[in-house]
Amino acid sequence: MTPSRIARAPALRYRTARRTDVETLAVLGFRAYRVRSIEQRREFYTDHPRFGLKDVRVGELDGQIVASLVLYPLTVCVRGQRLHVVGVGSVAVSPEHRRRGVGESLMRSALRELRHSGRALSALYAFRGSYYRKLGYGVIERVHTLAITPGNLPPSDEARQVRRLMLPDRPAVEALYDRVASQGHFALARSPEWWEKRLWTYPGDWVVYEGKRRGQIEGYLYYEVDTTHGPFKLGLTLSEFVAATPVAHRALVGHLATLADQVQEIQFASPADGAWLEQLRTAENLHPAAEISLFADTGGVANGLMLRVTDVKLALETFPVSAAARGEVVLDVDDAVLPANARPLKLSARDGRLKVGVEPKGRPRLPRLSVPAHLLGPLLAGTLSPVAAAGHGLIESGSGAAEIVEPWFRTSPAFLHSLNVF
Repeated sequence: MTPSRIARAPALRYRTARRTDVETLAVLGFRAYRVRSIEQRREFYTDHPRFGLKDVRVGELDGQIVASLVLYPLTVCVRGQRLHVVGVGSVAVSPEHRRRGVGESLMRSALRELRHSGRALSALYAFRGSYYRKLGYGVIERVHTLAITPGNLPPSDEARQVRRLMLPDRPAVEALYDRVASQGHFALARSPEWWEKRLWTYPGDWVVYEGKRRGQIEGYLYYEVDTTHGPFKLGLTLSEFVAATPVAHRALVGHLATLADQVQEIQFASPADGAWLEQLRTAENLHPAAEISLFADTGGVANGLMLRVTDVKLALETFPVSAAARGEVVLDVDDAVLPANARPLKLSARDGRLKVGVEPKGRPRLPRLSVPAHLLGPLLAGTLSPVAAAGHGLIESGSGAAEIVEPWFRTSPAFLHSLNVF
């Protein structure tokens, strides 16, 4: 066999983890991720607020556990509706078994399981996008990575009503997040356990905007402070910014502006809707990229969550679309990993839903859209325009299919919030 040829996939045994596997999993995770201690990794499997041992999968070779992953049961908000999504995370392969196809074999088994069990959507954060792209995942979350000075933000009189969060404010903040997330696009729902065991134990600062009525929390933010360069050259990482009203948004931005005498830099991954860029008084990026012509740098663009459709028919039947969506097309998905997805489907849009059926035979042919598996997720999430994708040769559109589908999934950019990373 020549070095360029692909080695045969290992005969990996894929199964659900058992309680007797915890110590082995802890050692595997410690060696794969080099976390602080085996005890920390053991606790990850025994006391995690988002999953139980029944959600952990292992891969065995010759009776030895050499790889593992977690299938996180998650809920996302899409167009005001809640959908179940399986988050794939904590994929670990022992250092001695890497570059042998073990990780890919484990992932393929997980994808087959998800489809077989009727779980139509899977999401993950990739260590390398190309690795998961070949498995059918595509990027749906893009953020603007800002590095700005507080003085470049507009002041606001409403900032006087911003104060530090107190213990009695916590239920109101949790409820506010739920309200704002339910109106967003691909925002993750949070369980009480996630707030209690993770978010409220974080070491940074929580700040709230209280409306005119006492106890009425309309916005909040969370940040951590880097004191490396002294008390008057602080670095601030803004991890969460949530506002339910325009007034709350102005107040919280104004609060950040008041820190200008002490904070020299704010770093924030903002939604890709461009609204944060408009708040800057002038274009600014404290960590500029290469200069291109006369363009003024306001920050980079980063990839976040990747989405995979594991059951195309089921996903399309449950996925909400624009209430104004109309028309009929035939969808072809090229899916080598899950071949059962590779069958033509007739899609009819009406009243915010898609009716999905088999392609009619013996009738005039409908407009046709041919999509590779890794681009179906971005199309559904509204991240990728069908017309733009067809124009760049990423998908194939016949008889105006891309133009028909264009308004179906168009919406605000997907934004998961940094504190939801799994």
